Amino acid sequence: MMQEPPVIHITANRPAGSCYRVLVWEKDALSAETLEGWQRERAALLARMRDAGIKGSRGLLATLGAELRALAARAVEAPLATCAQARFSLARVGGLTQALAAEEGLVAYRITGNHAEILLELTDEEGVDAKLARWTAAAPEIAWHPAPLVEVLTAAEAGQRRAELEESAGMLADRTETAANDETVNFHHVTVLAREAVDALLPAEGRVLVDATLGGGGHSELMLQAGATVWGIDQDPAARRAARQRLAAYGERLHVIAGNFRNAAELLAANGVGQVDGLLADIGISSPQVDQAERGFSFLAEGPLDMRMNPEAPRSAADIVNHAPEAELADILWQYGEERASRAIARRIVQERAKAPITTTTQLADIICTVLPRKGRQHPATRSFQALRIAVNDELGALEALLESGLSLLKSGGRFAVITFHSLEDRAVKRYFERVTRPEIDRPEWPAPRPNPEYAARQVFRKPVTAGEAELAANPRARSAKLRVIEKL
Repeated sequence: MMQEPPVIHITANRPAGSCYRVLVWEKDALSAETLEGWQRERAALLARMRDAGIKGSRGLLATLGAELRALAARAVEAPLATCAQARFSLARVGGLTQALAAEEGLVAYRITGNHAEILLELTDEEGVDAKLARWTAAAPEIAWHPAPLVEVLTAAEAGQRRAELEESAGMLADRTETAANDETVNFHHVTVLAREAVDALLPAEGRVLVDATLGGGGHSELMLQAGATVWGIDQDPAARRAARQRLAAYGERLHVIAGNFRNAAELLAANGVGQVDGLLADIGISSPQVDQAERGFSFLAEGPLDMRMNPEAPRSAADIVNHAPEAELADILWQYGEERASRAIARRIVQERAKAPITTTTQLADIICTVLPRKGRQHPATRSFQALRIAVNDELGALEALLESGLSLLKSGGRFAVITFHSLEDRAVKRYFERVTRPEIDRPEWPAPRPNPEYAARQVFRKPVTAGEAELAANPRARSAKLRVIEKL
């Protein structure tokens, strides 16, 4: 049975200053063991924060504050997101929504599954505890847990969370219009640099364009709206189904191909397609792949240690973690994640897998955290998870293959656009584009520069295109995206 969609409300015209974030849930949604572990760790962190405050250690206070937020995300929010024991219905939360609507300081709220998240600025003398008692009393059919999570967010943190809720609301509206089955409903990717990338390809009626990373179809939709014919390639069957459904109205102008973009030339040739007018590759991982715990890409919720973009691929992250030699593991973490503690992490992984197989994302993340204590907002496992994902999917090898074949797919004047999300990808694209757009090459031992035999294109933009302030406010994940474009001579 499909769960009812979340109820999301964002108060209009209220800039989020510093505010309270309240998370409250149904009493039986979390086990007593889970709650006891959270409260025990929380009490220890709060005691350390008290001592740091007495000593005036501001740096330590900031670090402990980040650890406290990470603990809440790991010990409370992630289990609530995956718990299936309790389900709110719209009828049961109706009183709560009415009570929240009457709050003058309300910034936003989200009610889903078995818990409610509320952002609130205090504008009167009534405290958070009194407000919470009034809100929960308005929904008497729900047995609320008596010890909610209450955090104080800075203005920047509150603004970011409000933007994320706005994004979720837009995603849910789109899902409601197109939902046909659970798998498609759960695949919605917020397209990054959508207009910039598509406009760079000059879409128009009669032009044939390739979306080498089809995903949910966001870029392709803009191409189709401009009148172009689109060939979309993706190795993820859920993405292909979602795109076909979303773009069904464009009929025969959309062609969807199953496969990896590293084989774009062969895949297109097999379908009778020769040279095309434009090629786009968005190298970033899709939001649904990260957000769905069962795909095993993220450490924020427990899931199988998988990370395969193509579910039929032979090797998962668990295979690498449990069977790769220690030296190979260290090399993967260093080369693909630029993780300075790669050797120490690899050594600890080998020690732990000797006791029992490492099978879940949270299990691996906890192992990494024993080597790297958390500092700042970035989770210690971030670089290691990126490295494993790149290794599992051979992402850099696939990108290199696409770069080498991309220009051969284009007609004269055709454009090749690539969006990257981390330095390893961007470095590979930058070097290749520079290689094929340089008319001459020079070496110290040569008396004069010589013609570049690979010279075949020109740079469309002098510098990479990045997301603007409006897009960053709506989608914080766009902050690392870079768009580079060349045009075939």
